[in-house]
Amino acid sequence: MNRRRALTAISALAAWTMLTGQTPIRQWRRDGYGDLLLYTNNSDEGASWTAGLLAGQLLKMLPASGARVAVQPTAQDLAAAIVRAHSNLAVVAYDLALKMYRGEAPFQQLGPVDLRVLVENYKYQLVCLADLPRDKAFLVTEALMQDPEPLKLTVPDRPVSAQNRDSIPTHPGAAAFRAGEPLDAK
Repeated sequence: MNRRRALTAISALAAWTMLTGQTPIRQWRRDGYGDLLLYTNNSDEGASWTAGLLAGQLLKMLPASGARVAVQPTAQDLAAAIVRAHSNLAVVAYDLALKMYRGEAPFQQLGPVDLRVLVENYKYQLVCLADLPRDKAFLVTEALMQDPEPLKLTVPDRPVSAQNRDSIPTHPGAAAFRAGEPLDAK
C-alpha cells in the first residue's frame, strides 16, 4: 500500500511539473575554486557598480555560483588576481582590459594576459582567462543576457586571431551562446 501512495505522489509531482511549464534550471557546477568572483578595482567606481549589478543577475540566475564582487586596490592588483584565480571574471574598462591583454603599461610585469570577453557594453567588458571552461562561460553569458537592458550588454563577435591584438576576442562559450548553439555542443 505504501508503494502505491509513493508512486501516486511521484506521478502527481511529475504531472504538476510538466503542466506548470517548470523546466530544470541549468546548474552551476562548483569546482575547487569556491564562489564566482567578479574582480574590479577600487579606483573605478563605475566598474564596481557594474560588477555589483552583474553579480546580482548571476546570483538570481545561477544561485549556486555564489557570485560576488571582489574589489582590488589597483588595476595591477586586479590583473594579478585574475591571473592567479582561474574560473573568475573581471569587470574592466575597455582601455585597461586592452592594455592587460597586450601586456602594456602598467601591466608589463605580468606580460600579455590571455583574456577573453564574455559580455560588454559601451564602457566595460566582462573578461576572463582564455582557459575558463566553455560551459561556465556559456552559463555566465546566458544568465547575463536574460536581462541585458539595464547595462545595454551585448556579446561581441570577435574571433581569436594570433596576428590581431587590436581587440580582445570573444570566449568560445560566449560565442556559442551568441550563435544559438546548445550548451552541450563542443
